[in-house]
Amino acid sequence: MRLFLTSCILSFLLTLTACATTANYQKQIDKWQGKNIQLLISSWGDPDAGIQLPNGHKIYQYTRKTVYSIPDVKRNPLRTNNGNRFSSYDEPWNTYQTIILSCRTSFETTPSGHIIHISFKGNNCVSNNFLP
Repeated sequence: MRLFLTSCILSFLLTLTACATTANYQKQIDKWQGKNIQLLISSWGDPDAGIQLPNGHKIYQYTRKTVYSIPDVKRNPLRTNNGNRFSSYDEPWNTYQTIILSCRTSFETTPSGHIIHISFKGNNCVSNNFLP
């Protein structure tokens, strides 16, 4: 039963990401090239970090992180002892696999605030096909 449930969860997550791709994310963020950083901030919100460069340029970073926990099917925490009425749990009884997805997007701007370079890094830099 646990294996079936875990398979269903993983299948659901894969289905969600089937409509999302890194190429689409690249297309979406490329639309900000040449725009003023204030337009981006009004759309995306305040950046998570800002780095002032010696040449007067500035880098604005946005980080998105998602954490999933799913039951670990390799371990069966419920153990039954022969002759006992009740079952007991092995330690640790709440064994889960943790999946961390993240994406850091950086926008470099000129001293006047125009975006001149965009880059991203991570295992969750994706955009849905249906985004405008």
